[in-house]
Amino acid sequence: MGTGRTRGLANAHALARPRPGRKRAPPLSTMSPMRTLLLQLPLTPAGPHAVYGQAWVDTPATDRAPASFAPLALLPAVDRRTPVAVIVPAQALSWHRITLPAGLGRSSARLQSALQGLLEEHLLQDVSQVHMALPPQWQAGQPLWVAVCDKAWLLAHLQALQDAHLPVQRLVPEFSPPAQGEFWHALGNPEQGWLWCRSADKGVSGWPVAVAQQLPSVWLENASLQAEPGLAAWAQTRSPGVQLVDTASHWPAALSSGWELAQFELATRLRQRHWLRWRQRLDLWWRHPQWKPARLGLLALLLTQLIGLQAWAWMTRHQWQEQEQAWTQMLQESFPKVTVVLDAPLQMAREVARLRQGSGQLTAADLESQLQALGGALPDGVSAPASLNYQDGVLQWPALTMTTAQKTAFEQKLAQQGYQLQAQGQTWRLQSRQEKP
Repeated sequence: MGTGRTRGLANAHALARPRPGRKRAPPLSTMSPMRTLLLQLPLTPAGPHAVYGQAWVDTPATDRAPASFAPLALLPAVDRRTPVAVIVPAQALSWHRITLPAGLGRSSARLQSALQGLLEEHLLQDVSQVHMALPPQWQAGQPLWVAVCDKAWLLAHLQALQDAHLPVQRLVPEFSPPAQGEFWHALGNPEQGWLWCRSADKGVSGWPVAVAQQLPSVWLENASLQAEPGLAAWAQTRSPGVQLVDTASHWPAALSSGWELAQFELATRLRQRHWLRWRQRLDLWWRHPQWKPARLGLLALLLTQLIGLQAWAWMTRHQWQEQEQAWTQMLQESFPKVTVVLDAPLQMAREVARLRQGSGQLTAADLESQLQALGGALPDGVSAPASLNYQDGVLQWPALTMTTAQKTAFEQKLAQQGYQLQAQGQTWRLQSRQEKP
C-alpha cells in the first residue's frame, strides 16, 4: 500500500476480528489507578459489532502491553482519573510529504486552508471529508509528513467511545515516520497479516503479507524487522535479523511517539484532555507510594511555615504593644494633664508645640518657620510665589513652574525639614508632618 492515497476502510474489516488465544483485559478494579487504557479503532464503521483492540499500559509507557479485542459493550469501564488513548490503525492513515509556505504559525487561521490546498491533488477524497494532522515539532518552510484519514469514520468512533463513557484524551497513529532510518514490522498472521515499513524518507507504507512476498528481497535482507508470533516463521525466511515481539507490543511506542492527531476541529472536541492530564499527574503524585517522602516533606514545610508565621505575628504584635505602652507612659509622665491617650506620638508633638508657643518659640507650623523652609528649598532659577495664603498651620500658593527633577528635589528638601508638599489642582499646600491630622 502506497503513501500517496487515502485507503478505503470497508475492505479491511477482517483485521478487526478477535484474535484467538487472547485474554480479556482484567477489570479496572485490579488495575493501578494511573494506568492508561489504549484502544485501537477498528477499520469497520462504528457500531455495536465493531471490535476494538484494548491494552493497559503503565505510566510512563512500557514496551509491552498484553492486548485483547472486544466489542464496545465489553470494553472495561474507567473512572475520571484514568487516561484513555486511542490508536488509529495504520491501514486507516495515509502519509504525505509537503512543505508549508513560510510565515504560517501554529495558530494561523490560514494553516488548515494551506494544508487542504497542498493535499488536494494527492487525495482520492474531497479535502473536506478527511482529517489532517501535522507532526509535533513542525516548521513552515521545512519538509514534513502529514497524516490523513477519513473524518466521518474517525468522528463516529470517537462519539461512540464518548457515549460509552470512555472519553478520549489522546489520539495517536499506530505507526509514524521516524526521525531517521528505516524500520519494518510484520503484524498479524499469514492469512490477514501486514508488512509495514516506517521510513524517514518514504513515510509509512504497508502491504498485505500475500502481496509483500512479491517485494524485492533486498529490501529486507539487512532490515530492522520486528515480527509478531503469527508471522515469525514467514519473517525469518526473508530476513536473518528478525526480532520476535508480542502482539501489539508496538502500541506503547505509538503512545510515546509525540504525535497527536487531535488537531484543528478535533482539538476543540478534546480540549479537556490537557486539564485531565494535569489532574492525572497530580493524582499520581498524591497517591503513588514513591512520592510519599516528598508529600511528607511538603507537609512538614507547610506546617513549619505556618508555625513560623504565627510566631512572627505574635512577636510583632507583642513588640508593637510594648512600644505603645512606652509612648503612653512617656506622654503621661511628661504631660500629666493628658489622661486620655489615643495617639501618643501625635499628642506628644502637639503638647510640645503648645509649650513652644507658650514660651515664645517658633514651631514647625508657624508661618515664619514655613516661609524659612520654603525659601531654603526653592530650586535655583525658580521665582518665589507671587502670593501666599496661611491658615491653621497650612501655607498655600499658586503652583510654580518647575521641571520634574526640580520638583522632586524641592519636595525632598521640604521633607528633610519635616514638611509635606501637596498639589491640589493649581494650588500647592505646605504643612508640617507633625500637624497633619
